[in-house]
Amino acid sequence: MSRFIDIISPIYQDLLTRCERRKITINLDIQDLSLKISNDDIIRDFYATELKRALKLCQSGDKITIAQAVNDDSVRLSVKNSSRTLLDNETIEKLRADGYEIRSRFGYDTIIAKKISK
Repeated sequence: MSRFIDIISPIYQDLLTRCERRKITINLDIQDLSLKISNDDIIRDFYATELKRALKLCQSGDKITIAQAVNDDSVRLSVKNSSRTLLDNETIEKLRADGYEIRSRFGYDTIIAKKISK
């Protein structure tokens, strides 16, 4: 069983390099780095996909936040970006159909989140 820190560290290091070149700020909002994860592929896939999407939307001066919150029976993973470019309605509907939580409004951050069981 992997710990969350073992999964997120290489993802964060890669993102740090990519964002540094483009002058995009990165924030971490991780509740429990020592959380044991039984299926780390789900977490890797989520962050790989959503960070790639955030990087496409962001420009110099924007901010990306990688977050994780732990509840009694689940873990909520999210990627937030401050880009002024919104997700299109088709993408939002597809993500919601796949069980993601989406908040994307003009003038506010875009947040894509997914809950997984512990």
